[in-house]
Amino acid sequence: MNDLQTPQIIDELSFNEILQRMKEALLSLDAEFSAYLESDPVIKLMEVAAYRELLLRSRINQAAKANLLAFATGSDLDNLAVFYGIERKENESDEDLRNRTQAKIVGWSSSGSREAYKYHAINSDQRVKEANADSPEPGLVRISILSKENGGIVSDDLLEKVTAYMLREDIRMLTDTVEVVACNMIDINVKAKITLMSSTPPEILETLKASFIGNFAKIAGLGVSISRSWIISNLFSNGVKDVELITPISDVLVTEIECARLGVVELLR
Repeated sequence: MNDLQTPQIIDELSFNEILQRMKEALLSLDAEFSAYLESDPVIKLMEVAAYRELLLRSRINQAAKANLLAFATGSDLDNLAVFYGIERKENESDEDLRNRTQAKIVGWSSSGSREAYKYHAINSDQRVKEANADSPEPGLVRISILSKENGGIVSDDLLEKVTAYMLREDIRMLTDTVEVVACNMIDINVKAKITLMSSTPPEILETLKASFIGNFAKIAGLGVSISRSWIISNLFSNGVKDVELITPISDVLVTEIECARLGVVELLR
């Protein structure tokens, strides 16, 4: 959802553009005013008016965003979620609340659908980060969950709680057998040779490593494959001349019931 383009209703703000249009409008009314000075009082008045218009447009942008699920935050998001019957859990982030709300909207399409099971699994406990549903055999619904805690590892307590929730009569379809499982964790060790430019201090490798670990954490999730090209591109930065990726030797393909987990990151010179 965060990859959506900015909607057309959101206006691009530019003080200079607003002021220029006001000046052009003034000249169209009084051509003799073409020799104005920046110190002219009327120019100062237009600058004040342009600034006030900028503030007004900004407020309109904020009001528009408050009604869009992809952009609403804080109490605006709370009120938008309540419309769909969703309330923010204790200490729940905007991103998690937004994802739960979107999952419920999609899950409304039909009871017992894949998206409906995903929504209920995410809604079952605030420790659930992600969930996927598939059917490995007729009549069996397998729900894989990823935890926000312990590096994604699902505890026995969480597994039991989600299972009990998903077996409720108002959630499980009568003809479905529901099985809740912890997602499979796919460990990825990264080893690369980094060639630095002559002017680049070697200490940059530690910064590069920390940045890579942070970027990996942002994208890792159920069903998210990790390509060699992504790894290489995220090991590049200013001061890096070349990256030779040693491991993994091929793209790491992750199924919808698996999650990639970063293991050892080793950057060599």
